[in-house]
Amino acid sequence: MDRQMMSNEENYAFDVAGYLHLPGILGKELVGALNEALDEVGESEGMLGWPQPQRALFRDLLIQPQLVWYLNQLMGHGFRLDRAPRLLGLGQGDDRGGLAGGDEPRNPSRAYYIQNGRRCTAALRAIWALEDVEEGAGGVQVVQASHKSNVATPADLLSGVDDMSLVKQVAFEAGDLFLLAGTTLQGFRAWTKEPRRLLVFDYAARAMIQSKGPGPGADAD
Repeated sequence: MDRQMMSNEENYAFDVAGYLHLPGILGKELVGALNEALDEVGESEGMLGWPQPQRALFRDLLIQPQLVWYLNQLMGHGFRLDRAPRLLGLGQGDDRGGLAGGDEPRNPSRAYYIQNGRRCTAALRAIWALEDVEEGAGGVQVVQASHKSNVATPADLLSGVDDMSLVKQVAFEAGDLFLLAGTTLQGFRAWTKEPRRLLVFDYAARAMIQSKGPGPGADAD
């Protein structure tokens, strides 16, 4: 990136909506290589431990320059990968419907706020679109501006019984990057046709505890 800071428009968009949609970050050649690696291995997670050369493609996404630049802007230096990458919609619990997130009650380890000109984004999800996702196809669903709501989310909205005309399904083109605040109400809507490939990385700000981790005793800790 050839600039020091996000534009006022980008800052405003993220603060108002709870996400940034950055089109065309990955070129067609890299998108094709990532899809080819997924076809060859045939799994939906564990990419960072796959054999070479497939593994290198996904590890390189961790240091993709534009992603790192935006993470530094939104989360600050010292952010870390909190959950290994996976394909959205194929993991355990992805098909349960409903929404997760919201900022009430505020959990400091996941919170988003701007106070006195200083931003805190403790949790952020980066979604890479490896295929086009048109409107109505399913996939990522969000409630705009819910990342800093001070009102408890209605139970029927969380469960998916009533979307209150607030839920938006996000459309993508292959190569897009979608940066989503952890407290934005979000979920997965079942694919209406064939599954599309959306690759998800979850990040945490420095010193913030998010997931429990895979080690022995993690549930109790």
